[in-house]
Amino acid sequence: MFLRPSLRCVIALLSLGSLAAPIRCRGQEANAGAGSTLDQQRVFHTDVDLISIYFTVRDGQKRLANDLPREKFVVSEDGRPQGIRFFAHHSDVLLNLGVLLDTGTNMWKILGEEAQASALFVRHVVRPTDLGFILSYGSRVETVQLPTSDVALLEQQAHTIQIGGSAIGLPGGEVRFPGGTVGSNGKPINTREAHLYDAVRVSVLRYLSGEVGRKAVVIVALSGDSGSESRMEDALETLLANDAIAYVLQIHDAPRDHCDVRHIFEKDTLKKLAEATGGRVLDVRGMDQLEPALDEISEELHHQYSLGYYPENKKWDGSFRKVEISTAEKGYKVFARKGYYAKRPAADVAATQ
Repeated sequence: MFLRPSLRCVIALLSLGSLAAPIRCRGQEANAGAGSTLDQQRVFHTDVDLISIYFTVRDGQKRLANDLPREKFVVSEDGRPQGIRFFAHHSDVLLNLGVLLDTGTNMWKILGEEAQASALFVRHVVRPTDLGFILSYGSRVETVQLPTSDVALLEQQAHTIQIGGSAIGLPGGEVRFPGGTVGSNGKPINTREAHLYDAVRVSVLRYLSGEVGRKAVVIVALSGDSGSESRMEDALETLLANDAIAYVLQIHDAPRDHCDVRHIFEKDTLKKLAEATGGRVLDVRGMDQLEPALDEISEELHHQYSLGYYPENKKWDGSFRKVEISTAEKGYKVFARKGYYAKRPAADVAATQ
C-alpha cells in the first residue's frame, strides 16, 4: 500500500536540506474527487520559520577551528538567547562564488599578477558542484565570466583582464593614467574611479540573489571605493538581505608594485562591510602576497559551521534583527553575519487540482 508522506515531514526535510536564511515555507495541499468544485477544495497551510547561519571559527593563532561541538556555541537575536535546533560542520557545502577584480589600472604587470592569482584561486575553490563568476570594476562594472562550474573557462577568462596601455600627457605638465593623475611635482592625485560598491550590488543582485547554499563575493581591491552610485550601506544591505558573505583583500603599497594606483583605503570602511556579513578583510602587502591570501580564503570557504534556530520574535515586519554567535570558551573568534532582515512572508496562493 502506497503512503504519501505528511506535509509536515516534507517541510521538515526541506528545512534541514536548505540553509538560506530566513526560510519561510508555506505548504499547501488540495485534493478533489471527480466532479468536485472549487468550493469543495481542502487547503492545508503550515509555516516553518527557520533562521540558518553559516560561520567560521579561528583560534588565537588565527587557525581554523573545525572540531568544536554544538555545546560550545551560543546564539542570540537582538540580545535574547535562542535555542539552537540544528548544528553541523561542513567541508562540502554548495558554493556560489563571485570574484570582483579591481581593474582601474593600466599597468600590465599589476593586472597580470591579479589575473594569475585569481585564476589559481578559482582552480582551488570551485568544484564541479559549485558555481563561480568574475566581475571587473573600475569606472564601470563589467561581467568577465557568467556563473559556471567550468574551472578551465574561469581561469581563461580571468586572464582577459590583462590589457596594455600608456600614459597620456596633459596640459600643465600632468600625466594621466587610467588609475589616477600625477601632478607636475611628481605626486599622485587621487582622481581614479573604482566602483566597488556598485560591483558588490551588481554581483549579488544579478548572480547570487536567486541561489541557495553558501554565497560569497571575494573583492580584490587596489583602493577603496570611488565614484559608485551606491553607498557602502547600500552594498551591505544587499549582502545581508541575500545572505551573502564578503571577503576583501586590501592591496597595499610594496616596493615591487610599481603601480599607477594609489592604495588608499578609508579606515575600517571595508572592514565593516566584510565583518558584518561574516567575512573579513585581509591586508595584502604587495601583489606577491595576493595568492597566499586567496588560498586562506579558499580554505575558509570550504570549512564552515552552520546552525539553525526558530526565532522567538515571530513578527515578520521587515525589520533588521541583530544576531550574535559566540563560543563558551575564550580564545576563539567567530566570523558570522551580524543579522538578517525579517521580511514579510509572501501571500498565500491556493493550490488547485
